[in-house]
Amino acid sequence: MLLFWKTSFCLTPNFFSYMVAFGEVLVGLGLILGLLTGIAAFFGGLMNASFLFAGTVSTNPLLFILATWLVLAWKVAGWYGLDRWALPLLGTPWSRRRNVVKEEDTGA
Repeated sequence: MLLFWKTSFCLTPNFFSYMVAFGEVLVGLGLILGLLTGIAAFFGGLMNASFLFAGTVSTNPLLFILATWLVLAWKVAGWYGLDRWALPLLGTPWSRRRNVVKEEDTGA
């Protein structure tokens, strides 16, 4: 396992630093613009949890709690951002309408 870690992750720290920075920018844009707020908050919380497990302790516990609240409030989070228009176009699990065909409509 240690050999796998050394050969795959330790040789490419620059790649992972760019991935972290790119992920932080995407999470920040998603939260600021209000676009896919729940998904952005989930990945922000995932990054915060990763930083906590790595030993970084600053404001990360507070930010993790806030990200968790945002994920839980995603259903109503689409009122003030771009989610107001994006979520109806993409479809959400709580607004799906089931097309139930009644026996009377089929003529049977």
